[in-house]
Amino acid sequence: MMTNTHRANCANAQRPGCKCSGCGGSQHGWQGWTSLAADQPEKRDDRRRELKEETEADQRAGRRSFNARNRQVYFDLARLDIADYLWAADDRPKINGRLPCDVEPTSTSSDLGRMDTVAREVMENTWPEISAGIDSLVRNEADAREVKKRLADHTWCGLLVALIQLIEKINKAVDLLTDTAKQFITGTLSRRFNAGLPRLVTDAVIRLVVDKVWSALARLLEAHFPILGTDTLRVLRMLAIFTCPSVEHHPEVYKHAVTPLMGDAHEIITDEIKTHVVTLFNAWWRRRAPEALA
Repeated sequence: MMTNTHRANCANAQRPGCKCSGCGGSQHGWQGWTSLAADQPEKRDDRRRELKEETEADQRAGRRSFNARNRQVYFDLARLDIADYLWAADDRPKINGRLPCDVEPTSTSSDLGRMDTVAREVMENTWPEISAGIDSLVRNEADAREVKKRLADHTWCGLLVALIQLIEKINKAVDLLTDTAKQFITGTLSRRFNAGLPRLVTDAVIRLVVDKVWSALARLLEAHFPILGTDTLRVLRMLAIFTCPSVEHHPEVYKHAVTPLMGDAHEIITDEIKTHVVTLFNAWWRRRAPEALA
C-alpha cells in the first residue's frame, strides 16, 4: 500500500497547476483558503499587501500587464475577498479575531460551515478509499501515483462545477441522486480526465471517484444537509474557486463559478477586484478560447 503525503504547498495553493499525488487534488487549495478565512483579518490584510506588490505593470501602456502573473495575483485577491466575506458572515464568537476551528459535522450555520462540511465529506473523507481503490486497480506503484496526479488536474473542480450545473436545474433533493444525474457527472469527468492508461482502467477510476462522491452526497442528504438552494450554490462556487489549480485553464469554472459569484447579491468580491478580474480574464479568453465567454 502506498503512503500518501499531502504537501502544505498544495493545501495552500502555492503553485498554479499543482498536481499532488498525495491528495489527487481533493484537498488542493480549499484547506488553506478556509483556514485563512477563519484567521484574523490582519492575516488576510498582510497577504493582500504582498499580492498587490507582486502585480506587474506595462510601463509603455501605463497599466497593469495582461499576463499570467497578474491573472494569478488578481484571482488570489478575489479569493481573499471571498475569505473576508466568509469571516464577516460567520456569526460564531471570534476569539482574538479568529473563528473556532471545531466546525460541527453537517454544519449549516454559515457559508464557511457549509463549505467545510461539503469539502470534508465529499472530497477529503472520500480520498482514502479512492486512493486505495486506485492502488488496487493500478498495481504498478509508479502508474498509480501518476493516475493520482492526473486526478489533481481539474477533476475535483470539474466535479464541483458539474454539481453546480445539476443543482441549478433540479427542484427536488431526491432528483439529485438519480442515475441520470450520476451519468452526467461521470460523463463530465470522463471528457476531461485522461489517466494515460487503457480506457477500461480510466473508466474504472472515474466510476470509483463518482461512486464514492455519490455515497458522500447520500450521507449528507440523510443527515438533512441542504444540498439544494442558493446558499449551497454559492458555497459550491466558492469551493470550486478555492479548489481549481489554474482557473485560466478551466473555462467552466470561470463561467459557472466565477462569473455568477461576481454578480452575487451578497457583493462578495469587491468592485475593484472584480473589474481587474473581468478585464484580465476576458482578454485571456478572447485570445485562447472565445467560446468560453459565450
